[in-house]
This record gives sequence, structure tokens and C-alpha cells, in this order.
Amino acid sequence: MIVIDASTLILLAKSGLLDSFLENFPKTPFIAAEVEREATAKASFDAILIKERINGKKIVVKDVKNKKLVEKVSKDFRLHLGEAETIALCVENSWQLVGTDDYNAIKACIVLQIAYTSAIDILAKLCKEKILSKKEALTKLELLSYFGRYSDEIIEDVKNRLEE
Repeated sequence: MIVIDASTLILLAKSGLLDSFLENFPKTPFIAAEVEREATAKASFDAILIKERINGKKIVVKDVKNKKLVEKVSKDFRLHLGEAETIALCVENSWQLVGTDDYNAIKACIVLQIAYTSAIDILAKLCKEKILSKKEALTKLELLSYFGRYSDEIIEDVKNRLEE
């Protein structure tokens, strides 16, 4: 199972990758209740799209039971509530994968030995599996570069891999 935080969910929606991801990921992804609040709080296109996918049961919202774990993860790794709930949800359900583009959340996953992926990794996988053409993937990469907080080196590396 994958648990996705707000940063990755929003990036997937803004870049037009959310539906490709949802249609091609083998299991329905989960998000924490706080992630739902964060990702759908505005009346923006991405928030509306995410809300529609939740209502259509393509994304499942799940409450974290262990609030002390959320507090500990938040404090130990200096995470906002959404990222802390995402990691806690993964831990308490023994799930294997977190979707995050948050630097501190990635560090927490490494320390806690939880596999992680990011919007840019999902893009590369969709291209590798020929779900997206190279041209489509490069266009989506430009959008991720615009909306995300990726370094120029990361964008250039992924661009080179996509063009191979």
C-alpha cells in the first residue's frame, strides 16, 4: 500500500499526473485525514480534482489511530501534521511505501526504513512503463519543475533519463 502526503498529491494533480497514477497504480492509495484537509482546503483546480477522486473512492482517506506516534514523528523529524500523519499511518498499518516530496519526510522515511517515492519518481515510472510518451513526460516534467521545489540538477537528471 502507498500513503501519499499533500505535497505529492498536489504536485500530481497540478501536473496532470494524478489520473495516470491512479489508473496505473496496482492498489488504491491512502491519505491521512490531515492530508485531505491540506490538499482540498482551497477552491483551486487541483483541490477540486483531489476532492473528486476522494469522492469517487479512487483515493481513500484514513484516520491515524496512534496520535502519540504522530506527535513523536512530527517532533523528531520537524514535520508538519500532514507529513507526520502520513508516516504514522504507514507505520501503524505496516504499509510499505510513502509518497512524499517533502525533504524532512524523505529523511524520516530513510531513518525509519520506509520506502518512499515522489511525484518526479512517479513521472519517470509512468514514462518507463510507456503509459506516457517521452514528449508527454517532458511536458509534465516542466510542470513539476514549475510547481515543485526540485533543484535544477534533479530536473536535468530526470530530463536526461526521459530522453534516453
